[in-house]
Amino acid sequence: MEDHRSLMNARVMRDGHCVYKAMAMNDVVVNRGASAGMVELRVEVDDHFVANQRADGLIIATPTGSTAYALSSGGPLLHPSIPGWVMVPIAPHTLSNRPIVLANTSHIAIEIVAGRDASASFDMQSLASLMHGDRIEVTRSNHHVRFLHPKGWSYFDTLREKLHWNEGVTST
Repeated sequence: MEDHRSLMNARVMRDGHCVYKAMAMNDVVVNRGASAGMVELRVEVDDHFVANQRADGLIIATPTGSTAYALSSGGPLLHPSIPGWVMVPIAPHTLSNRPIVLANTSHIAIEIVAGRDASASFDMQSLASLMHGDRIEVTRSNHHVRFLHPKGWSYFDTLREKLHWNEGVTST
């Protein structure tokens, strides 16, 4: 069985110039870095203001990445056949700041508004020392990853095994 999954392009813009770019299969994470305080992020989707968020950080994850850090931070599982991404706040300051599912055709911009030592990671490739005003831009890549699964493979069997679903459950 063959499975094609989209990738994300991400870049860090500083004063109108690209200072870093990367591709990610799982997630792009903007966080507070080593600082003990929160970071404030201005989030836009398709040039529409979404919110200023105060949190430990923000995760943008593909369906593949939705089973990792995004899930641990309270985000939903996103089936690989869904052409979407999840945007998940990390330990948000307000309870109303919740995860959201977005189309993977969205253009996401995250600007560092406040906070010291903010950093970003792109599938664990880290860029430290983001500055106030830096923008992390995430778009869908023209490239994709091809997975080959063995005959009889099931996404749900994999989830059940990896997430330990049904452990300790006795059937009647």
